[in-house]
Amino acid sequence: MKLQGKRAIVTGGAGAIGSAISLAFGKEGADVLICDLMNYNRGNEVAKQIQDLGRKGIALETDLRKPKDLQNAVRTAVKEFGGVDIVVNCATAGQQIPFLELTEEVIDDFFDTNLRGYFLTSLYAAKEIAKQGTPGWIVNVSSISSRSMTSSYVHYSATKGGIESLTRGMAVALGKYNIRVNSVAPGCVMTPTVRNMFDDPRNAEPVNSRTPLGRIVTIEEVVEPVVFLCTNAASGITGQIIDIDGGYSIQGMEWVLTEDIKLFREKLEGTGYKK
Repeated sequence: MKLQGKRAIVTGGAGAIGSAISLAFGKEGADVLICDLMNYNRGNEVAKQIQDLGRKGIALETDLRKPKDLQNAVRTAVKEFGGVDIVVNCATAGQQIPFLELTEEVIDDFFDTNLRGYFLTSLYAAKEIAKQGTPGWIVNVSSISSRSMTSSYVHYSATKGGIESLTRGMAVALGKYNIRVNSVAPGCVMTPTVRNMFDDPRNAEPVNSRTPLGRIVTIEEVVEPVVFLCTNAASGITGQIIDIDGGYSIQGMEWVLTEDIKLFREKLEGTGYKK
């Protein structure tokens, strides 16, 4: 088992991706504290599945906007597991809102959940790991939206960009404590919600046609890199952002380039140029 005896905290650990990460950790031999607010009942189900694997699984109702909840999460891991080795920050707020309709309350909520929550969870856990004197791993779940903008996701993209800067900064600050910090940045992922939406080919085609792999990535394809980054196989990796989007974010406007090349050739042929 890749994570035998490791002790993990997963925020957003009962969501579609977070629950899969939590369960994967349990299957690899880790004890897992599943921190969630919206999906707390699901967290209890995942905790039971981890217990059935012979590991400790605990669901903890946690609001990332409340520092006391985050401190309590670390204390709970120390009390129940004897310490902390791994933190995965996966909780997120993500509804689309047109920029001019944003309010201060909405902005505060997004930044408190998506950025400040990640920051404080990592800070409290890193202090404990440094005190233990043992290796540590922090993985932040970002998004390609940190670098790929849409008009109704400005608030979300800003927080995800902050997460990626936080990842690099913590990697520099925590390296001397043997704590590695990395981020995965998924694109569109085939969660149950997305699957329902993409049952209509009109919704799926624009994404699939732009993605080099021709499809949306699965939840498992996000989970496996997260597990890898928390193993000794990734001992030399820190401060990195790994895009998991089937190549979506690197795909250029190929049809525009093709048309430009066609016009360029026509101009050359008009001058008497021969291939």
